[in-house]
Amino acid sequence: MERVPAPAYAGGVPAATSPDSPAAASPLAPGSPPAAPLPGAPGARPTAFRTDVLVVGAGPTGLMAGAWCARLGLRAVVADAKPGPTRESRALALQARSIEVYRQLGLEEAVLARSVPARHVSPGIGRWRLGTVHLDRIGHGLTPFPGLHVLEQSANEQILADHLAALGRPVAWRHAFRALAQSPDGTVTATLEAPSGPVTLTARYLIAADGASSPVRHALGTPFEGTTSPFEFYVLDALGVRGVGDGIEVRFSAEHFMLCFPMGRDERGRRSRLLGILRAPDATAEGADAGTPDLEPRSRAALAGRFGITYADTAWSSRYRVHHRVAAAFRSGAVFLAGDAAHIHSPVGAQGMNTGLQDAQDLVCTIADVLAGRAAEGSLDRYEAERRPVALNLVRTTDRVFAAVTSLSPVARFVRSVLAPVVLPVALRVIPRSPAGGRVFGYISQTRIHYWMGPGRTRPAGQRRGRVLGRRLPWVPDAGHAGPVPGGDGRGDNHEALNLPVWQVHAYGPTAVPVARELAERHRDKAAGAAGPASGVRVPGAQVPGAQVPGALVLGERAPEARVPGVRASGAGVTEGPAMRDAGAPGVLVSRLSGPPDLPVHEFRAAPEQDLPDGTAVLVRPDGFVAEVVTAPASGAAAAKAAAETAPSRSAASSLRT
Repeated sequence: MERVPAPAYAGGVPAATSPDSPAAASPLAPGSPPAAPLPGAPGARPTAFRTDVLVVGAGPTGLMAGAWCARLGLRAVVADAKPGPTRESRALALQARSIEVYRQLGLEEAVLARSVPARHVSPGIGRWRLGTVHLDRIGHGLTPFPGLHVLEQSANEQILADHLAALGRPVAWRHAFRALAQSPDGTVTATLEAPSGPVTLTARYLIAADGASSPVRHALGTPFEGTTSPFEFYVLDALGVRGVGDGIEVRFSAEHFMLCFPMGRDERGRRSRLLGILRAPDATAEGADAGTPDLEPRSRAALAGRFGITYADTAWSSRYRVHHRVAAAFRSGAVFLAGDAAHIHSPVGAQGMNTGLQDAQDLVCTIADVLAGRAAEGSLDRYEAERRPVALNLVRTTDRVFAAVTSLSPVARFVRSVLAPVVLPVALRVIPRSPAGGRVFGYISQTRIHYWMGPGRTRPAGQRRGRVLGRRLPWVPDAGHAGPVPGGDGRGDNHEALNLPVWQVHAYGPTAVPVARELAERHRDKAAGAAGPASGVRVPGAQVPGAQVPGALVLGERAPEARVPGVRASGAGVTEGPAMRDAGAPGVLVSRLSGPPDLPVHEFRAAPEQDLPDGTAVLVRPDGFVAEVVTAPASGAAAAKAAAETAPSRSAASSLRT
């Protein structure tokens, strides 16, 4: 598969997305696909617009939401008060699950080309390392992207913003949110302050991805529940760093701790992100205080004195307080909170940006189902039911870890300075070689996230989680698909089929084919609205009804191949529908009944090592999570095991419409 090189960016802001460049014409303009102007005085500049989705905030979460709106054919506007993408690095690392999400957009090559792989983590005490855990080895066989990839927030924003601009969907920079009002008809109207004056935008849904201080959350009056650390912390992007290796370093002392993430090398040597504690009693309670005069000398002294780490200079530095907070609700009518607007926590584990990226995918996929008629409005409640528990668990976990490494109690000091040097070396040798190693990697990489797929919002007490049901589709390398995968990238794994983000059925092993056919027929309603321009999504009041949205996924036809920097040159719009059926694509099974389009059925080899033995058929959502599991009839012990997995999924099938 031909790949296009990753784009080169100028001055920290991609040329294609610079607000002053010709390619960055406002999305709020007559004839612009993302929004339609409402009728006004003849010859007057439009000040009122209508769209499907308004995304407030163009950080990683908001831009990811915009990219998924484009992928699924939704008219959407991404607006931000900033003049362009963030220039500071801020959030830093991408976990494996996030790169899988990027892959579905065709952007993983651009991400991998710009990221720095961090293949191992080395805990230590003071100046000494106690051992090394090889993340890439533990994650081998669990994901196509094992380990951790360092790609700072600014680079994530640049890639996504450039992608949107190339699709004809530039971000509405310098458009600040001012107010919102929800209507009885279920729409929401937001007032934005643009350089040319105020504009109003009426949307079916509004996604608030406007950061921890979220003006939208404040406008809703949604409480942001949690605590703020009493300690002050520093963060440095340091140049010419000495005293660290090529992986992630975690160091402790009786009173201090330090995190180090590799950021590559330049002419001055090693570049690293360094984080630590200052314990200043006079720090401000909110936000970061960049450029404070004593920040750099104090952090330099702590790093050198406690951990033997020195550096030549800094590219960026800041001081901040750590918050552990989760919004009381993720939905209020037609308004949804995502990313830092919904949850914030400590940097331990490099989880924050990744959680926001997956918030965006989960929410937009559900919105697309509702707008296309594949799901009822009430299905949108599943966003909070699925993503808020993830945020709560993450905040609890990072809060506990953070408290352990920052506490000044005698017990905590004893554990860090006396007990850890004895216990950690043993644990670092044993855990990676045990089944617990894979589970730990799954939690850190966010590939073990589980959603309840049965009736109701939460899993009943005592109900066991399925090994496959409700989880991201287990990864099967060399999946043995019979022929090329529509929309695929040539990797040959079962996740290749997810590059076409539609509801689909997978059959694992030859005996699964009959039940897979039955499963696809039973869920034909999930292909509703999937044929025709823009996946059936139309903007009320649009001047050109049914106009195709650039970059949209259109089922039933083959989209023209677009040369988008850093994106696959083909497959972005290759779809499974009438055109693919006529082509007779091998390995893709479809029924030939009349009526709505069929769900694609992909046939793969049996993969018992991934809990997908012969006879297993799964219904997969557009976001890659398994919504139902069915097994071919078996006998004896095999039948009992199959019934245990299939029973809850059957109830999910009758109630799940997301």
